[in-house]
Amino acid sequence: MVGSIDIEGCSGLGVIGRFDDQITQKTQISLARHQRTPPSMRDATSSPRKQDVTYFFLLNVSSGFMLSAAHNVLFFVLDIKTPVIHFLHHFFTFMFMMLLYALGCIPKGSLPLEEFKVPVAAKFCEAMLSSIVHSQNRTGELYLTRIFDFVFTFTILVAGKHLVPSRSTGKPEPYLMIPLALAASLSWFEVGQLEYSALSLFFAPFLAVARALSLLTMQRAFVRTSEMGPGEKGGHLEQFCLYYTGLNTLVLFLPALYSYMMSHVEVDASWESIDYTLMSLSFLFMSGNIYSDLWLGLSLNGRAYATLDHTKFLGASIGQWIIQNMSHPNIVALGGKMLTVVCLIRIATRF
Repeated sequence: MVGSIDIEGCSGLGVIGRFDDQITQKTQISLARHQRTPPSMRDATSSPRKQDVTYFFLLNVSSGFMLSAAHNVLFFVLDIKTPVIHFLHHFFTFMFMMLLYALGCIPKGSLPLEEFKVPVAAKFCEAMLSSIVHSQNRTGELYLTRIFDFVFTFTILVAGKHLVPSRSTGKPEPYLMIPLALAASLSWFEVGQLEYSALSLFFAPFLAVARALSLLTMQRAFVRTSEMGPGEKGGHLEQFCLYYTGLNTLVLFLPALYSYMMSHVEVDASWESIDYTLMSLSFLFMSGNIYSDLWLGLSLNGRAYATLDHTKFLGASIGQWIIQNMSHPNIVALGGKMLTVVCLIRIATRF
């Protein structure tokens, strides 16, 4: 016999009905809370998925690897120096963002330009200091820049809690970052490969500070634009990148133009087929590298970004050894690499 089951004077259908009403009420309350939270706040405050972080990190590493070869072509063959390279990076990324905007992937609306004054000025200072540290000679001074990476991390630890207090908490913990930063810098300390001038040696620590302040001020501007009212469209990451790269393109145009006018292409410069390939695809590498770097910088806190930065440069230092057939290793750099791996494992086990 099929029918409703009576339990302690209540029919089964009645119990199911009341249970369904309770679920409906809770669902409506949850939806109401969700609607009261503006989309910009959800985009800005929610933690990114690990899959997304992994994807953009791999995109950043792969595009950076290809750019290292493309930069060699620009620098050694066409005599294109650092200001022009910085300009091209932001210009091509801005073009990519404009394409997304035309396709409807970026919401229409405006962001307050006053929020971009400080981060754009910080990026301009970083680009100018980078051109000084690299000195525009034929050696590049990569190792000099990397041994001061610990200054970059220390600046994030000290200034981050003042500039971006909302992102001063979370993982990785600050006490884990100090040994990682020191070990990562030691991994590049190879005296035989260390190239510098008096000017570049003096400004190298300031470049590391400028990099950190550029990241922190950009994060602060993004957080502030994300705290706009529910009726305004703020906090969309790609929309912020559209404004940020566009303004950087404007402020870097004149220094890039002057640097380009001062360049001198050698008459006997030799071109190979791989050079043409790298030149023709460099706009993809540049836009992918800057976009992935901006995504990581805006989605993660400063310490997590610095951890990925040290991980990337650890791989680069190991790659340098492989390319050079272990011709210039030393015990200090080897110890730094080993300590960096240990520190990264220690941080990974705490996530």
